[in-house]
Amino acid sequence: MGDVRLQLPRVLVIRDGLDDLELQTTNRDLLLWDTTRAKHKWPDFRQAPSLWLTFIAWSAARRTGAIEPAYKWDQWQDAVLEVRNIAADDDDDEGVGAPFPEGPEPG
Repeated sequence: MGDVRLQLPRVLVIRDGLDDLELQTTNRDLLLWDTTRAKHKWPDFRQAPSLWLTFIAWSAARRTGAIEPAYKWDQWQDAVLEVRNIAADDDDDEGVGAPFPEGPEPG
């Protein structure tokens, strides 16, 4: 991707008994989410943000070769302990890499 800085989530995936993965999601991962979500009648990403972030991390891991293409979604769900949204670097760009739009403040 060169010097292009994406505003899509960059994720840290912590897996049970395996090395952590740091992955940049792309539009291809979001498109796969959209088609898979519709097929399985999953909720919108705002209603299930953990499902969404875990899925696009799985898609990115397969796309980049971090895991084998045959690695199934069910296997991924079982092995992943946490998917954490991380900034691409340490500057203070507000909203960069945000997993979903900001909503109203609670309370």
